[in-house]
Amino acid sequence: MKKTFKLLLSLGLSLSLVGCATLDRESCLTADWELIGFNDGVVGRSAERLEQHREACSDYGIVPQMEEYLQGYDRGIVRYCTATNGYKRARAGQAYPQACTTNLFPDFERGFELGGEAFEQVDRLRRATKELQRLEKQQRADEREVSEKRDQLIADGISSDQRAGLLLDIDELQQQVAARSRQIKQHKNKVGMERRYLRQLETDLRQQL
Repeated sequence: MKKTFKLLLSLGLSLSLVGCATLDRESCLTADWELIGFNDGVVGRSAERLEQHREACSDYGIVPQMEEYLQGYDRGIVRYCTATNGYKRARAGQAYPQACTTNLFPDFERGFELGGEAFEQVDRLRRATKELQRLEKQQRADEREVSEKRDQLIADGISSDQRAGLLLDIDELQQQVAARSRQIKQHKNKVGMERRYLRQLETDLRQQL
């Protein structure tokens, strides 16, 4: 594994890395490169992270110890690239990490594929919930409008024509509210069904990890 990561580094894949310094002056001067490598690996960072450390410490004349860093990184990355973490990452809709290459970590790949199935169901539940919320929001708006128009009916100075128009508006709104109530009931059932299916699916998928 170490040779593979050395190859990645030597190919210059870390060119164009930008961002804030990864280490401050004190960290560079007292660096335990094996521990730094382990910490990067155990959270799933790419081995290219070493180049960012190199940039950060170059201002202080410190050169990272590649051998020590990669020893720690190799120990850390195997703890991260597990089937369970692959599942969690995919379920959350996150991208496949460069660090967990499929040829080195087939368990992670399997977990990621299973997590992808869960994510699809999570997305279906999210969309069903969003539609239910949209319907309920519109229902509340129409109910408020019905209430406002009823108040207008008893206002002083309202003409018979205005009253007739308000009554027609109220009737139309009430029909919409009634029809939407049936839609809301159907969508509540759908959300409940999608939620139950997600729970059962995740139980089945996790047993395959």
